[in-house]
Amino acid sequence: MPSHSWLMLDHESPLHRLPDDLRARDPLGARDCGWVEQMTPFVRQFSQRGDTVFDPFAGFGTTLLAARLENRLAAGCEIDADRIQLIHERLARHGIGDSDITLLHGSCDTLDTTALQPFELCLTNVPYFGCQWSGASTASQLYDSRSYAQHLEGLRNVFHAVRTRLREGGHCIAMVQNIRLGDRVLPLAFDLARILGALFTMEEERVLIYPHEGEATADSEAFAARTDRRHEYALVFRKQRARIDLQGTARLLDALRAQGHVFTLIGSFARWLHDPQGTSPADADIRVDPDPQRLDALLHELRDQGFALTSWDEPVALPLHFESYRGRYYFRAERIDSVGAMVRLDIGYEE
Repeated sequence: MPSHSWLMLDHESPLHRLPDDLRARDPLGARDCGWVEQMTPFVRQFSQRGDTVFDPFAGFGTTLLAARLENRLAAGCEIDADRIQLIHERLARHGIGDSDITLLHGSCDTLDTTALQPFELCLTNVPYFGCQWSGASTASQLYDSRSYAQHLEGLRNVFHAVRTRLREGGHCIAMVQNIRLGDRVLPLAFDLARILGALFTMEEERVLIYPHEGEATADSEAFAARTDRRHEYALVFRKQRARIDLQGTARLLDALRAQGHVFTLIGSFARWLHDPQGTSPADADIRVDPDPQRLDALLHELRDQGFALTSWDEPVALPLHFESYRGRYYFRAERIDSVGAMVRLDIGYEE
């Protein structure tokens, strides 16, 4: 893979392109089918021979084909039964049998994850919102999401499931573009980056550049959602423990105590204070009483110090309406300063 942050895709090889007869059978005409040339450089750089490459949106099997061509194991999930059949037929034409891949029918967030072995690389093209899906209707079919918020929630659920089976140190790479619906542009690439950022550590982004093929055709205009397949973002994330400012975290805890905030320090940061040579923690966990006034005062103090406050990845509004957070168990406070140092505090208030 080039060391620069872009990848120019000159052409799609006829040898690896989805055959026209299979393309014609898809409800969307396979307009969202990725290129093997798009996936192969990422397979080579972010996995080793014998590793497993997983695609949670297997689609037409492009990632699976790229993985097998590079001597990796290949696994994926696909919610549409007809596309599963297309994958098997496509791979068979390359001499890849059903026993050479693991392909599960369904969305990976609703399947029994024990059916899926851990993998070293998640590599995928995400489905787009507003594509006017005309295939089989399924509750988890993200092409058929009723709203953009529902679409993002579906993506969040899938990548939460990905995280449970991705090995520590493994990469999660998603290809995505922003989309246009009518006269409205939806920042799907940037919203997905925020979703992935809550689950993994971002390492970099790549921009994939495609040949210019003229303006949109009448056929493409038949779809509500439009993308500009002249460029695409490859968002590169990694599953690893976050690096926090250990001394800055310790100073914060001392300052909060000095201001009268009452809490108990638990977990990995408490252990690190007793044994600084041990494993570095990824956050500091504190336990507080579920007292709305005291919680509100603590969160106000943290917000005033520049912390972002969230609950289950959603912003927390102040003053605190505590009852609406019952059953969520903790708040997260996170601050990144101007030199990139991060302090992350998890505030548990329920058993």
